[in-house]
Amino acid sequence: MTAPQTDERARRTVGQTIIRVVLTIVVLLILVMWIYAFFFASKKAAYRVDDAAWRARAAELCSKYTQERLKLVDTSGGYIENPTTEQMIERADVVDRATDILERQLADVVSVQPSSVRDRDLVAKYEGYWNMVLADRRAYTATLRDLRLEPYGETKVDGGPVSNLLTDFTTVNQMQSCAPPGELGGDV
Repeated sequence: MTAPQTDERARRTVGQTIIRVVLTIVVLLILVMWIYAFFFASKKAAYRVDDAAWRARAAELCSKYTQERLKLVDTSGGYIENPTTEQMIERADVVDRATDILERQLADVVSVQPSSVRDRDLVAKYEGYWNMVLADRRAYTATLRDLRLEPYGETKVDGGPVSNLLTDFTTVNQMQSCAPPGELGGDV
């Protein structure tokens, strides 16, 4: 009678040993990952442009264009829930004028390229993401001109709005004035 109990204990012991070995391996792999992350992995941000002169120039240009865009319209009155036809057309006009300014801003910012290939690749991505935002803004004004009151929608990239990527880029490069405006018209 003691033999079945011994077999069961032996099986449990073998099973427990296997589980302990697997858990030890998992813990060691996690430990190695954190050691790599803290001591060996690159600390450079993915979107960081190394060319400090390019970053400073871009921030200065965007600041100038932001001031121009802010002069377009006073939006302190807030959101109009049920706009008239005239208000929708006026809204489309303001957004289009703001988008025109943003297009000039982008053209000015990318007209001078940073020195390294890596930085130029990052600026090309930045420009591509901005072109998505500009296209989204134009699509929005087209719906307003068709007298359809629909919410502004942005192209999704990696599961989120494209403006998230631009905000990440502009934040890490200390050029927040180059981030997409939070509002479609004049205010940010």
